[in-house]
Amino acid sequence: MTSSETTAALPELVLPDLEPVALPGCAICGAADTNRERARQIGSPVSVRSANATIRQHPHRRPQ
Repeated sequence: MTSSETTAALPELVLPDLEPVALPGCAICGAADTNRERARQIGSPVSVRSANATIRQHPHRRPQ
């Protein structure tokens, strides 16, 4: 490679987001997990993302 050659910028590596894990025993997580699996079966990525958001965003109480 000579000094007059330029190197192409490497594309940015974007890793997929990991899906949230449903908390065992949580009714909200369980329902969202069931909905997520159904959405996956019918090919609805928007519904999968919605279920993921529900699992990720609803609060869990910490044991005291």
